[in-house]
Amino acid sequence: MYYCNNCENEFVKPTKVLETHGLSTPPFEVFYLCPFCNSNNFKEVEIKYCRCCGARIKNGTAGFCSTECKITAQKLRLAEYKKTKQLTESPLIILIREVESYNKSHQTNYSYGQYVALIKPRLKGEK
Repeated sequence: MYYCNNCENEFVKPTKVLETHGLSTPPFEVFYLCPFCNSNNFKEVEIKYCRCCGARIKNGTAGFCSTECKITAQKLRLAEYKKTKQLTESPLIILIREVESYNKSHQTNYSYGQYVALIKPRLKGEK
């Protein structure tokens, strides 16, 4: 994003002007101008957005547009952490990982049901 110091407008891309100086072959001179006022007095600016709601952040604030957004983001992160922890510690997910590991190490293709009915009882008997 660019900001023109002359007309105080913001724009995505400056206008490219190719000055030939009456020549028919290169080298030509290239200028970049503000598309609103044709000034070359502009600068590139970095625009930051709120990590929670996506609103544009004013200069000087970091990450979030308000304390409400910061609190909301913390709550969302905590909920995501709890959900991920619950999924990774689920007995069903643990058993599915066990089936995948067994299939990979023994080069088989047992389903969850086949593994529980046929293989798991044998493995318990060996231990």
